[in-house]
Amino acid sequence: MNAGGNRSRRYRQKRWRLRRDRRNFLRPRIANWAASPSVLSHWGVGNHHTTTRDPFVLDEPIEITLPVRLNFEEDYERTVGHFNTLRSASVGLRRIKKLRFEELLFISPAAALVLASEVDAWNERVQGRLRANVESWDPEIRRLLIQMGYFELLGLLRPRIRTTESSITFVNFRRGEPGASDSGKMAQDLRVDIEAIVGTGISRKRLFEGLSEAITNVSQHAYPPSVLGGDKKRWWLSASFDRASRNLNVIFYDQGVGIPKTLPSSDLWENIKDAFSRWSDSEKIGAAMEYGRSSVNRPERGKGLKNLLEFAKAYEDGKLSIYSGHGLYRLEHTRDDRIRTTSREHKRSIGGTLIEWSVKL
Repeated sequence: MNAGGNRSRRYRQKRWRLRRDRRNFLRPRIANWAASPSVLSHWGVGNHHTTTRDPFVLDEPIEITLPVRLNFEEDYERTVGHFNTLRSASVGLRRIKKLRFEELLFISPAAALVLASEVDAWNERVQGRLRANVESWDPEIRRLLIQMGYFELLGLLRPRIRTTESSITFVNFRRGEPGASDSGKMAQDLRVDIEAIVGTGISRKRLFEGLSEAITNVSQHAYPPSVLGGDKKRWWLSASFDRASRNLNVIFYDQGVGIPKTLPSSDLWENIKDAFSRWSDSEKIGAAMEYGRSSVNRPERGKGLKNLLEFAKAYEDGKLSIYSGHGLYRLEHTRDDRIRTTSREHKRSIGGTLIEWSVKL
């Protein structure tokens, strides 16, 4: 019995030493890569909102102060710049001493979801815990993040602070993994929760199909192993409803390679490949919507991203916004039953794909 226990103990010690040696081998190399000028420039590290004595020292913790507004619609570059700083800390295995919310006065539901995903991914890679002086936060920001389940998602103790009343109600963040067997149930549960806060019927079938299409696209395309290696692959979703304006927002986000990089070979590819290299990211997203291409080129996947639009089309004032790579492609269903499209290019990449449905009930 003792001999068996000793062998088991030696095995555990050996496994621990192997993990330690691998960590000590990889951490400085990852840090050197993450601190290279090209990577720092890409992720937006080193702006005046990030403080550290030496950005090239792996073990030097950083503090990140969030700006007054986090909003993709009006403050895209600033918002993404801060999220990229978080992403860089995750990629470089950098410790974050504190994520400061004291200056933050407004955060859109979409920005709140991406913020949670970035902190969630950092927490997974670095296995750290953020500290926050919650009492100093703006009451509305505190209420929003508590209601959306920000603390539970990150494994933090939910603060016992009295929250303010508001016309906006949020649905808890949800996190999933591509190919998980319960993805369909999660989409259905979100639809049930949305109906609960809306208090009226919604286009159930079209919402479920849109969410399922987004989840399926992540499973099929967003995380190719040859590009993203062995990191945990996830997607996040949430929703909000404003009782005053009757606006419902449903948001889905993944940190994959993005739609512009997963556009594929298909029967239509020969017709557009000559112009493809000159297209902007927003044009590539538009092509994916128009032609419904699939990178696996299978008949059952032929509709592609077109299914995402159906929920927005179910309402007179319905809008579908897709941010992917550096591009934004938006489709609006007008009251005269037409589809109006707009597109925009940005300097910074959103670091994946963000899909937002916005409808007025």
